Amino acid sequence: MRLWLLPLFLLLPLSASADTLIGLGYLNGLTGLNLEWAGKRNSFYGMPAYYLDSGGLDTEELRWVAGWRHKLERGKMAEKGFYSGVLVGDLGGERHYERLGVGLELGHQWVTPYSRWTVSAAMGAMEPLDCEDYHRASRCDTPEERDQYDLDVEPTVVLGVSFSLRR
Repeated sequence: MRLWLLPLFLLLPLSASADTLIGLGYLNGLTGLNLEWAGKRNSFYGMPAYYLDSGGLDTEELRWVAGWRHKLERGKMAEKGFYSGVLVGDLGGERHYERLGVGLELGHQWVTPYSRWTVSAAMGAMEPLDCEDYHRASRCDTPEERDQYDLDVEPTVVLGVSFSLRR
C-alpha cells in the first residue's frame, strides 16, 4: 500500500457526514478506481490506476493520483457546478516510468441523487528526472549523454474525467 493513502484514511473519521463516491476515472492516460469522500464544500479523492494507451492496459506498475477539491460559487459538493482544487501524483503520462507532479485543477461536475460526472483540466509541474531514472543504462554511459537525456522540471496540462456512484 502506498504511503499517500494514509492521510486520506486518517481524514475519514473527521468527515462522518461525507458522501462516499466510488467509480472510474481517467487522467492523462491513467485509468483506475476513483475513491472520493465529499463533504459539504470540499472533497478528497484518491485514484490508484494503471497506464492505458493504444497498446492496452499496462498492469506492471500501479500508478496513483490524489487530490482535494473545493466547490466554487459558495455551492455544495452535492450540487452541479464548478470546483477548483489541487492534485498530486503521476502526472507524466508515460508508460515506462513514473513522473510525479503537482497541479492546480479547475473542473465542472454534474450531480444526480445517485451519481456524479466530473470533467477537469489542470496546469501542473513535473519533477526532474535523471537519465538513469527512465532510460536503459547503456544510453547514460557518458556525462554528455546524461546531460542530454536529463529531464528538468516541466509544465504539463492534465485532463481528466470521472464517473462515480454516490451512496
